[in-house]
Amino acid sequence: MADGARNQERQFRMTTKPIFIGGLFKSGTSLLRAMLGQHSHIAAGLETYWFEVDWDARLGRDEEPLADYVERMAGFFDIEIEWAHSAAEKAESASAFVTSILNEFAIRQGKPRWAEKTPGNILHVSRIKENWPGAKIIHIIRDPRDVYASLRQAKKWDSVEMFGNLWCDFMGAGARAASVVHEMRYEDLTLNPEECMRKAIQFVGEPWEPGVAEFSGRSEDYDKVMTLSGHASSTLDRLRHPLTNNRIGIWRDLIAADELKSLRDFVADCGLGDAYDQVTEAAVTSTSR
Repeated sequence: MADGARNQERQFRMTTKPIFIGGLFKSGTSLLRAMLGQHSHIAAGLETYWFEVDWDARLGRDEEPLADYVERMAGFFDIEIEWAHSAAEKAESASAFVTSILNEFAIRQGKPRWAEKTPGNILHVSRIKENWPGAKIIHIIRDPRDVYASLRQAKKWDSVEMFGNLWCDFMGAGARAASVVHEMRYEDLTLNPEECMRKAIQFVGEPWEPGVAEFSGRSEDYDKVMTLSGHASSTLDRLRHPLTNNRIGIWRDLIAADELKSLRDFVADCGLGDAYDQVTEAAVTSTSR
């Protein structure tokens, strides 16, 4: 097959069946993205936050100039700034621009498909399906007590009210989208990676490759973000190390019992007390298998 025809075929697959990963911050979205990206058919890079871009107003994230956003995406995905600006000029929406960038990112890796991981994807399932009708969406869930503990360590959303509202927003969105997403548990991913990844690979419709169930760590993402922005998240720092389950149960040493009760009461007042119990019980079940 000629190169032009081959690229045209890849373009069709990538624009119709991309993969989106979502889930609450500190729930394993970055780990899952890195593991999926080890598949020979899937290119997976850094977050785009495509849904926060106001294309018509020419504004990127946090109302930054769109040009700054475009250049950051070029850096994140190893694409020339001129190429990215040209793609932005041709695009009529943020989703169209991101599609162009990620298509090019995947093609340059010799892969026919891409995966986009931004935690808030789970809040925008309807928009994903509208813009990418054939998309496959994976929602990863972690014990909320450990998520709360991790966010406290990162000094983000570290009060009962702030975290409780955030958790309810994400879990509520996940529940509403349950019929069209594949739900995965962080505890299963770290304790039983092959079983967990086999299900994910089957869901997205790719052939099984044992390498996706192994992860020895990667520093490229941390180094890239540090170079481009001068700071990187604790998540990318941990991603430099091999797969481990030693972050399961960290809440036991970090969160007091009365605070956990307040958290459970808060989400119950939001109508998600049963969901909280189900997720925490599932985490216990995973660790006892």
